[in-house]
Amino acid sequence: MNIGIRENFWKTRAKNYEKLEWAIKGGYLHVFLDSGVFCSDDIVLDIGTGTGIIAHTISPFVKKVFGIDISPDMLSHAFKHRIDNEEFVKMDAHNLNFKENTFSKVTARMVFHHILDNTQEAMDECYRVLMPGGRMIFSEGVPPSEHVRQFYTEMFKLKENRLTFMDNGLMSLMKKAGFKSINEIIYWMRQASIKNWLVNSGLDKKTRDIIMKMHKDLDRQGKDDYNMAETDDDCLIDMKFVILVGTK
Repeated sequence: MNIGIRENFWKTRAKNYEKLEWAIKGGYLHVFLDSGVFCSDDIVLDIGTGTGIIAHTISPFVKKVFGIDISPDMLSHAFKHRIDNEEFVKMDAHNLNFKENTFSKVTARMVFHHILDNTQEAMDECYRVLMPGGRMIFSEGVPPSEHVRQFYTEMFKLKENRLTFMDNGLMSLMKKAGFKSINEIIYWMRQASIKNWLVNSGLDKKTRDIIMKMHKDLDRQGKDDYNMAETDDDCLIDMKFVILVGTK
């Protein structure tokens, strides 16, 4: 994806990003927050902060949060709700402009699937800027089973360029960077609306209709794996999110 296309992609997504059910769902945010065991002395770096949802969630419990993102349009929304201990900066995760051992915690929720090139380098940077003993809280959405992995990958190709991770791939990224004592937490977002996701993702109606039909045409095993419930104009599925917490 060239720079112009990428910037337009995020400009379009920024408009309704905070209407996405998965992004703002309290249960997912609470589990992510609890997994980090944040404290008042923490200085936190939020990778791919976007509109600042994670930064805003964490900031009341820590000393300082720095949110970085490559999209000025996403960051403009983060600035709207900025409070005193939050700072937002345009920055590439591959080249973090911070010294080694700067942060006590690094967070990255639903961003690494967008880091298509040199993904490991971005994870290595997260490790580099963490203090010894510091922790990374890393979360991604994954297919609910190996059976639907191909469907998941092909479906997302219609929406965006992205990586498909499974649990072991996420664990591998952290281990190769040097993280130890990695703990895995699975969060299931029950009966999430595909319609909500499509309408608020900046897609044209034709593409939305194709993706909805792909869900409705999924085979029996795939529907069972998603615990899918169908209505006339929607599919409700159980979305699987992996949260990994690793120590430097």
